Amino acid sequence: MVTPMQALRQLVSGTDFSECATHALEQAIELALAASARITLVHVYEPGDDDLDDRRLLQCEAALSEAVARHRHRGVELTGVLRSGKPWTKLDNVAAEVGASLIVVGRHGAGRGRSVELGSVADHLVRAANRPVLTVACEGDPDHLCSKT
Repeated sequence: MVTPMQALRQLVSGTDFSECATHALEQAIELALAASARITLVHVYEPGDDDLDDRRLLQCEAALSEAVARHRHRGVELTGVLRSGKPWTKLDNVAAEVGASLIVVGRHGAGRGRSVELGSVADHLVRAANRPVLTVACEGDPDHLCSKT
């Protein structure tokens, strides 16, 4: 009989380089350590129509490389993937490509009463993904490094 932890061999963790995403990655690492699983850390770049796209893309590539390097010592095989497009679609696509059994993402806000504030990416992902999605609550700053602002 296969236990749930044995079934976790590959995880996908989405990042926008925010505190919430970092907190979600920490949770993914804990799960991966318990299950001897690998993690694919995915950042999805949404290109705009301005001249800053190339600079933002380089910033995102550097931030993803740095995030992977920062967590390499944790005892989990961690690889980074950068994609372009809608984050919820690309996260699910990468999860299918690597055979992930779970997608882990941060969500802003702890929710009030019966409602839970997911944020647009987490909300779309939970509704559209072809595999389970774990949303990790945090109260961190929703701003992220590669924003269009």
